[in-house]
Amino acid sequence: MLPIWLAAMALGGCVGSGPDGAGPDTAGAGAAPLRGFGVDVDQAIAPRVPVVHLRTCGSWGCHEQDVTLVIAGPTSAVPCPSASAAADTACGVAHLPGPGPGFGYAPVPELTLEQVTVTVTTPAGAPLRVRADLAVRPFAVCPESASCPPSSAAVPQARLRITADGTVIQSR
Repeated sequence: MLPIWLAAMALGGCVGSGPDGAGPDTAGAGAAPLRGFGVDVDQAIAPRVPVVHLRTCGSWGCHEQDVTLVIAGPTSAVPCPSASAAADTACGVAHLPGPGPGFGYAPVPELTLEQVTVTVTTPAGAPLRVRADLAVRPFAVCPESASCPPSSAAVPQARLRITADGTVIQSR
């Protein structure tokens, strides 16, 4: 499941799912973050929000896209394949099927650290209707840390959260 791996890599995390979604996370530190939005959906409604449409507008214009949301089931530690590793050492994380929160990632190559207006909607006929317009202030992310001061190495990102009642908020 490439979207899981892409989301983890895009958010600059230390781990990412294998390309098929079932393998261990093997991405190392230093993964380059991408400009864009992480989208989280509360577990209570995640099965009813399989996709959202994002329209992001800033001083650079507007960017629109559909974002497929994946339900994140429980995880389990993957043992190391090496016999030299300690018995209690984990070398990765496997994503197991099951209920959990939803998540996705929306790359927005034009995104800057300036405030943008984001419209989040679900398609007609979706099991849960979501429609929200909000002002979002991206934050700076560096390849080696969660956030950093604005610089040439900083990449603008933001996180959106769809709560159990369908409200969309900026989260961090």
